[in-house]
Amino acid sequence: MKAVEPEEVRKFIEQFVEKKLNAEGRELPVPLSDDCDLLLTGVVDSFGILELMTALSDFCGQDIDFEQLDPDQMTIIEPLCRFVSAQSFAIAPSL
Repeated sequence: MKAVEPEEVRKFIEQFVEKKLNAEGRELPVPLSDDCDLLLTGVVDSFGILELMTALSDFCGQDIDFEQLDPDQMTIIEPLCRFVSAQSFAIAPSL
């Protein structure tokens, strides 16, 4: 288990999305802005969101309870990064 900062989460998401798009023969059309909705912009589909949630839990080394995140914000970069980071700090053991 590890605690991660929002910037680390964002970098992971960008790498995940870029790798997924490249595997499909696509490229990221523009840099991902803080308010980018991954689903509505077509960057990933609904299955891709589920894959991303699993990958984020693996990245943090712990289960992330995405049910606590507002569904409207689950696919938007900045709220998603802040949520995952906060969850990682709440669950990670103190050093």
